Amino acid sequence: MATLHLKQIRKTYKNAAIETLKGIDIQIESGEFLILVGPSGCGKSTLMNTIAGLEDINAGAIEIDGVDVSQVAPKDRDIAMVFQSYALYPNMTVAGNIAFGLKIRKVPKAEIDAEVKRVAEMLQIEPLLNRKPAQLSGGQRQRVAMGRALARRPKLYLFDEPLSNLDAKLRVDMRHQIKRLHQQLNTTIVYVTHDQIEAMTLADRIAVMKDGELQQLGTPKEIYNQPENMFVAGFMGSPSMNFIRGTVTLDVQNRPILEVQDAAGKILPLPLPERMKDMLHQDIVMGLRPEHISDHLENGTPLFTTHALTMEVLEPTGPDIIGMIKVNDEDVACRLSPTFEGRAGEAATLYFDISKAVYFDAETEKRLDD
Repeated sequence: MATLHLKQIRKTYKNAAIETLKGIDIQIESGEFLILVGPSGCGKSTLMNTIAGLEDINAGAIEIDGVDVSQVAPKDRDIAMVFQSYALYPNMTVAGNIAFGLKIRKVPKAEIDAEVKRVAEMLQIEPLLNRKPAQLSGGQRQRVAMGRALARRPKLYLFDEPLSNLDAKLRVDMRHQIKRLHQQLNTTIVYVTHDQIEAMTLADRIAVMKDGELQQLGTPKEIYNQPENMFVAGFMGSPSMNFIRGTVTLDVQNRPILEVQDAAGKILPLPLPERMKDMLHQDIVMGLRPEHISDHLENGTPLFTTHALTMEVLEPTGPDIIGMIKVNDEDVACRLSPTFEGRAGEAATLYFDISKAVYFDAETEKRLDD
């Protein structure tokens, strides 16, 4: 286990014309599972490569256990990396692949054999030890790649999109495997993915990146429920958060509301918190996740409003139904109960749980203070 401190990391290419990392600052505690998440091209893999020493940084410092390793060779950083492409030696058996790093370090054979046995049992690949990579499935190959990293017992583990090449079922299985391994070993892990489901289910903390900048760093619960801006809110969650734009006004009882329109042009008043009176006549964005617009009202919901809205599309998923409605001529997703019997093109009464709404400045797209 080790601590990792990324201090104002900057990375540029082509004579500083392209800056891919713009002052990334993250403190990772010993035993923590941190996930770097964001769209393609956001800089997460570049940041991972700088930690591994595969790419140099132009400014800042990378500290492992308080020691600056920014200029240390990759082989001397005591880091193990698991790649998306497995990177197994095709001419070696599974046992040979797991043992390779230990042999390079001239570890005694008895210790190597014991370590291979330990890792194989942990990953449940004992029956595969004498097979070659060509004889393995994608999930088995990825477990062997993980085993090779685990056998080294380094200070820090780096996972670079390790599940991207697997089908949906295998990804779920491997997520469970990685989660169990972290709970057993309590190792420090930095994990890169563009899959927000992986990020939410695996991480102790998530670092959301965009265009080389850190947008938000927090627990999965904080990222999901208290996004710092509209990018984070829209990126995390499936389906993503709905954004309903409007101007703060008052109803006949002098209460703040957001007036929006349905597909037929009917005005729908959505209640706002009392504090929004201070923003009268200002443009804001109400963020509501699909599960907070539904055909049923959860017990104990303190604030809600109902409207009859036309279902544009219905998508059954099994445990629920995703419906699409129109608000301000924009698609808005809602999560309906599996017993919902409405049809596309028909109106249904929906409950808007306004108590769960998050509000953003329409211009800056940053979350407004609670």
